[in-house]
Amino acid sequence: MPGENGNREKKMKHKEDFIMQNVGGENLLVPLGAQVMNLNGLIILNDTGRCVWELLDEERSLDELTTAVVKRFSVTAEIARADVQTFLNEIAGMGLLEG
Repeated sequence: MPGENGNREKKMKHKEDFIMQNVGGENLLVPLGAQVMNLNGLIILNDTGRCVWELLDEERSLDELTTAVVKRFSVTAEIARADVQTFLNEIAGMGLLEG
């Protein structure tokens, strides 16, 4: 599908008004500044979510993120792409992505 291929090449990164903290073994995204008012609570990430969030410090495409997850977690490209896309959809829905 034409739109799908373009979406995989689209570059995105996370917004800067969240920081990653590890508290008691949990990976937490903590809102800063105005985001404190926009988000009621903290976001807990699993290891895959943490990996993708850290990769999104720089602009990345879905394909780049998928390749990194495959290498890091030794999963198939299909599983990695599905997991990454789900994560991106969730954080985009919360307004945490740029691009």
